[in-house]
Amino acid sequence: MNAAALTFFQMRFINKAFWRNPASAFFTFAFPLMFLVIFTALMGKGEVQLGGRLIHQSAYYVASMTAFAVMTACYYNIAIGLAFQRDAGVLKRTRGTPLPSAVFFGAKGVHALLVALLLVVITVTFGHLLYSAEVPTGISLLQFLVMLVVGAASFCALGFAVTTLIPNSDAAAPIVNAAILPLLFLQGSSSRSGTTHRHGSPGLRGSSR
Repeated sequence: MNAAALTFFQMRFINKAFWRNPASAFFTFAFPLMFLVIFTALMGKGEVQLGGRLIHQSAYYVASMTAFAVMTACYYNIAIGLAFQRDAGVLKRTRGTPLPSAVFFGAKGVHALLVALLLVVITVTFGHLLYSAEVPTGISLLQFLVMLVVGAASFCALGFAVTTLIPNSDAAAPIVNAAILPLLFLQGSSSRSGTTHRHGSPGLRGSSR
């Protein structure tokens, strides 16, 4: 069996394990929507200028929480999940099987990418229905998908890398959050006020005013 087929089968097992932990799966999908509702309720009344057009601040938060959803699936889940598996001896036992390490980690990355894609679809649909966020089409949609794949792959790699800094599973959440929370505040996922001039990406847009 070639590496691609092995990766596919391993990804199926990872997917089954993911959905058999309903609490973890639920909050993976609930957190971005919960934060979207909270931020738009508290700070979503104004307008922001992106790419030469004014959009509702609520629509801006749809794009921000979409990015947060990708971080959750591809960085947070991988880093913390691997730390717990390492402490439980799962990685050591896996290494003692004929399964190549590249296939094991590759399957984790592909599964995280698929979860991120599902999260993006749910968040964008939620934002489109409740906050009138426009969904990109044509070339913009293609650019958006390319950025999604590149961004998700980057966060997967970061999730794998940060596990080398985690000494045990008890320290996983603090270290992972310490690395990602400053980025969330700096890039504007959690706060945006007033009318600000900023070049926008070809991703999600809101209704122009």
